[in-house]
Amino acid sequence: MASVWDELTLALSRMSMFPFFDVARYLVSLMARRHQPGAEAVAMKNPLSSWFTAMLHCFGGGILSCILLAEPPLRLLADYTNILLATSIWYVAFFCPRDLVFQGYSFLPVQLLAAGMKEVTRTWKIVGGVTDANSYYKNGWIVMIAVGWARGAGGSVVMNFEQLVKGSWKPETEEWLKLS
Repeated sequence: MASVWDELTLALSRMSMFPFFDVARYLVSLMARRHQPGAEAVAMKNPLSSWFTAMLHCFGGGILSCILLAEPPLRLLADYTNILLATSIWYVAFFCPRDLVFQGYSFLPVQLLAAGMKEVTRTWKIVGGVTDANSYYKNGWIVMIAVGWARGAGGSVVMNFEQLVKGSWKPETEEWLKLS
């Protein structure tokens, strides 16, 4: 029985993340963005601002990990396929006729499947961050942990910074500031 699970995990580890898992990650991120109060009004009034914050939400972990590793933060712009994919998901999430994407995403099994796929992608991002940090700092465990964390959860950190710059950040809403 263990060999069946070993074969399954090996097959899953060799599976390409593009495009299905990336679509799920962008969809979950952008639907969370759309559920924020006033997000639809901002998208209608100023689509460029909405698109920019959506891209920060989608690629915030990569930007933050590049900053931590002293690499150019705009290095992600070289991968235009992911930017085009995230842009197309942003467009259909906010501007789809009759809100078909929003209504389809509100179906619970779709949300669960997309969230599971996003978490698989998050583990790949954490592994990628640790691997990148290891190439610069061979024995720097704290650096590896920090870069892996930044790559996996950096979108939330970047969005908090974006809200702070806009003046809409409320510290009382942050879970990690209310430790028990």
